[in-house]
Amino acid sequence: MRIQINVDSESCAADIPEMRAMPLDGYASYIANDLFFIDHHDILRAVIGEYPIATTADQTEQLICYLQGIALRMRAAE
Repeated sequence: MRIQINVDSESCAADIPEMRAMPLDGYASYIANDLFFIDHHDILRAVIGEYPIATTADQTEQLICYLQGIALRMRAAE
């Protein structure tokens, strides 16, 4: 099921030039503080919109596999 998410005006995201210029430690901080968070039920959520990304360890592992595939695709395009 898809739902519409209204984003509040206090949320922000990095743009492409800003992300490309970010050092890896800065990107790690961006992931941990501005992209995702774990709620009090141990659900992985997006900071913007607070929608769930993964609700179980298996879903998190599937997300990691998906991202590893994306990383391979991006490396091939470099």
